[in-house]
Amino acid sequence: MEQTLVEIWKTTLDKEAVGLDDDFFATGGDSLLALVTIEQINQRLGWSLNMGDLLRHRTIRKLCATKALLQAAPTERSVIRMSNQGARTPLVFIHPGIGLVDGYGHLVRLLGADRACYGIQSPHISDVAVSDDMRELAEQYADLIEDEFGEDDFHLVGACAGGVIGYEIARIAEERGLGLQKLVIVDGYLDGSRTGAEEPGTEQVRLVDYRYDMLRLIAPHTEHASLDPADAEHDRVYEEVAAVLFGAEAAARGGGATAFAERVYRAFRTTARALETYRPEPLDVDALMLLAKDNETFELWRAAITGELTAEVMDSDSYGVKLCMTDAVEIAARIDDFVGEG
Repeated sequence: MEQTLVEIWKTTLDKEAVGLDDDFFATGGDSLLALVTIEQINQRLGWSLNMGDLLRHRTIRKLCATKALLQAAPTERSVIRMSNQGARTPLVFIHPGIGLVDGYGHLVRLLGADRACYGIQSPHISDVAVSDDMRELAEQYADLIEDEFGEDDFHLVGACAGGVIGYEIARIAEERGLGLQKLVIVDGYLDGSRTGAEEPGTEQVRLVDYRYDMLRLIAPHTEHASLDPADAEHDRVYEEVAAVLFGAEAAARGGGATAFAERVYRAFRTTARALETYRPEPLDVDALMLLAKDNETFELWRAAITGELTAEVMDSDSYGVKLCMTDAVEIAARIDDFVGEG
């Protein structure tokens, strides 16, 4: 088991040597490399490892020693515990458009020292269907939060599309009397572009957008050929994304690698459809909003949020969930100051 993990870490971290006590993240790992590593471990060892497990047990020795005790989520579960319990109010991170919570890894390491951090990823990742209506989608997520916290307090954090989902969850939390305290939106954007039936070719455009977002996040410094929507084919896009994530050989074999890319696309498509038809209603909630320079939807947010709104434009070239990676230290400090508790 140790030898297999060493081989996986050497490959994903691109290291000639890996020790049993090397901290994955201190050795060069980040949230995206963690995603690849977790999927490789699950495929080769048959585990059900998730991001929370790797954040809590960062060395090969600890992973092996606690394998039988890992809080590995069953396949149908979408709430992932990303850091251990602490004295301060928990943070619940809502997935961005691609459906995965891995992009919050840097924030969790900075904020999770004395508070529990949870992530809600799209049920599509576990091959479970979810509604593409924003209200119904948020109802499903509110159910998950209510099951996890009951009447206990929590804060919500959402980047990109996750900010919009978090806003709608906040409305439902108010209706149900859940313990939501504060809402943090990192470069959330409002769409509302679809008023009727979808135009022909919309599916191909979404597929191209998914490919662009995934390749930009996975390999930001690599040049990728553009793809015309008219030429976009699902199987080829899944294989291309899988090849960048897991290697060309794994992608060519199909199976788990391409199936994973397909599930992520279903999550992306569902979230995109929900955003296209969503029109926010005013809500009295205390919110922190950290925006990218080119976010043009702030006035829409200003009209929707009737509670105390703290807004700031970030001095960064990143946007969406990428802000949570490149500007994690600054964003974590803003969140910590906003939610208080010392």
